[in-house]
Amino acid sequence: MLIEHWILAAMWALGIVGFITFIPQKDRRKGFLAFSMFQAIVWLCDMPAFQFGLISAPVRTLPKATDLTITINYLFYPVLFSIYYVKKRVKSSITLKLKYFFVWICGLTIFDAAIEKYTDLLHYGLINGYGMGMYLAFLFFVSELCCNWFFKDQELFHAERWDTK
Repeated sequence: MLIEHWILAAMWALGIVGFITFIPQKDRRKGFLAFSMFQAIVWLCDMPAFQFGLISAPVRTLPKATDLTITINYLFYPVLFSIYYVKKRVKSSITLKLKYFFVWICGLTIFDAAIEKYTDLLHYGLINGYGMGMYLAFLFFVSELCCNWFFKDQELFHAERWDTK
């Protein structure tokens, strides 16, 4: 059980350092929005997933507060999504965008399956590794749609528009 706590501490450290390191200062607003958007979407989807036994988390950061995995789902994966969202190339072809998306999802699925297999941080109940990959792809896709919708008309958010000279 001690190794799980070290992994959780490493996720906190890597999440915070990764956000600061991989998201440039000029894109922090976009990164924070992506972080918050992913947290909101994962919260809506994880409540039923944990309630109906699709996933369980025997070792958690706040075990008496909630059955959800606070560190993995509310810090580490949202940081990874915000890095993904900020670093994606907007003006690339659809095939490059799909490859970028699937590389991230495959990497996260492999990481998630390794955590499930070798630690007590996650246990798949009624779901398997492929289902978890589809679940992560769904979370990334919906979060990206919401972030794209928010940043659709960026000139609404520029200060010059609201100046009343």
